[in-house]
Amino acid sequence: KARKSSRFSLTKLLYLIGGLIATLGIIFFVGQIWEDLGSGGRIFITLILGLILAGIGSSLLKQKPETHLGSVFHGIAGFLIPGGALVTLYELGTYTGSVWPFVMVFGVIFLFYLLLNLYHQNVVLTLFGLGNGTAFIYLLVEAMVSGSASQHEVVYAYLTMVVGLSYFLLAYAFRLGWNRPLVGILNFLGSLAFFSAAFNRVVESELHVWEIIFFLLMIGGVYLAISLIRSRAVLLVSTLFLVAHFIYITFEYFGDSVSWPILLVILGFVFIALGSFSL
Repeated sequence: KARKSSRFSLTKLLYLIGGLIATLGIIFFVGQIWEDLGSGGRIFITLILGLILAGIGSSLLKQKPETHLGSVFHGIAGFLIPGGALVTLYELGTYTGSVWPFVMVFGVIFLFYLLLNLYHQNVVLTLFGLGNGTAFIYLLVEAMVSGSASQHEVVYAYLTMVVGLSYFLLAYAFRLGWNRPLVGILNFLGSLAFFSAAFNRVVESELHVWEIIFFLLMIGGVYLAISLIRSRAVLLVSTLFLVAHFIYITFEYFGDSVSWPILLVILGFVFIALGSFSL
């Protein structure tokens, strides 16, 4: 059984490497002949080729699911289809400087992967669905928001916090299903998005209450990682941002004092002691 598991892991690794090499080969080949292709050729070699590979992938997922070859073809197609859609948008002359065409393109791609995934229930399709869905949300907000750059920054900070929380919830929902391989990735990306956006509010916001809120969020993140979801990724991100928060706060209030470096040394030994205690 162990030998079978090892062979299975090696097969997936070779599939991954082969898919990446094939994708790079397609990108380099297209780059070399790009100027010689007309509009139709550019659309075909990106969008149409991506759809063809997706069709082959779906056929293999249906007929030979045990080989995982369908996931490989869908992996290659997943990189070609969004780029091909943007190429098609440009070549057809429908881009007028507005963000709304991009919103519609990524909305359609997200719907495409959502429906495809409902049929196949495949991790690779889930991953591309999440990526295109996230891009769609950000583009939709960009198309709807108007105002100064500072207002944009605030909106995107809170939006990123919401996206991070949604990744947390998806990771929790996926922990017992066929999307379980994505739990670690979603926990890491979710914690990174949420805590980085919250830290942006600490640095950029004029409300000092965020300094207290962020500290509580970090403590909550550490507790969540250790006691509830047992995620090393969330623990790592929470701890790093907790250290960053301490450095920022001490620098803000004691940066001009000689005691600031000494305070950092003390905080360093405190964290070492906490690490020893956590074992």
